[in-house]
Amino acid sequence: MNPSELFDIWAPPASAWSKWAKPILFAEFSAVAPAGLDANPLPHLVLRADSNTALVVDLPSADSVKAGLASMEVGYRPVPLFNGNRGPLGVNIGTTSIVDNEPILAWLLTGASLLAQQDLPWDAPPAFLLDSRRQVQVTASPGRFDNRWMVFPQDFPSANFLRSKGISQAVLLQEDILRQPREDLAHVLRRWQEAGLSLFVTNLLRTDAPQPLSVGRPSRFRALWYVALAAMGLRRNSAGGFGSIVPQPSSGAG
Repeated sequence: MNPSELFDIWAPPASAWSKWAKPILFAEFSAVAPAGLDANPLPHLVLRADSNTALVVDLPSADSVKAGLASMEVGYRPVPLFNGNRGPLGVNIGTTSIVDNEPILAWLLTGASLLAQQDLPWDAPPAFLLDSRRQVQVTASPGRFDNRWMVFPQDFPSANFLRSKGISQAVLLQEDILRQPREDLAHVLRRWQEAGLSLFVTNLLRTDAPQPLSVGRPSRFRALWYVALAAMGLRRNSAGGFGSIVPQPSSGAG
């Protein structure tokens, strides 16, 4: 199966949500082995898909993909929004990429097999998948492959589009239900909230109903220059997404 075929399984053209799926990691499947379900079973989700509910999964690394696949089993269509590159192969880039995407790739490969066997309706409600490590706070030393990334409002459907598809509420699945959403995601969810969508939050350990979520106003909310300013510290990749090698500092003439 080639990368294009894999991406089409995760983002079938007939699904209204596929236009938001990010293709960058699907182009980087070389030398990746699928994850083993026997040793790594999917989590159990208490949630059941509701045609009026979107799910936003903001969990670390492969946990996000696994939760997305678990949500598929209860009726959601997982939509991968991972937008950081894997990193160059066969090139000395120091220790590792800043964000290790290998576990995500392995589970996307395993997930393609599971999705191909699942008879999901094209209009199944979406489960948008994010890696909560996308903006990990580390020093980007020269020679490292800096593939940190962030989400922007245009990476998600607008509240108007969601409502046109019958979505009136969203559930955020994250590790700590007591904390606010990560700041980049807060820019998305606050817009949905102001447009009248009801928001809730839960995690993988809870067995009761999701709790109401009120998203505070994030810094620079709706500022015209927010996207340009926020992206200044990120490294765009010419192939799409985010990621490039941190250059060595230039030395002045002695």
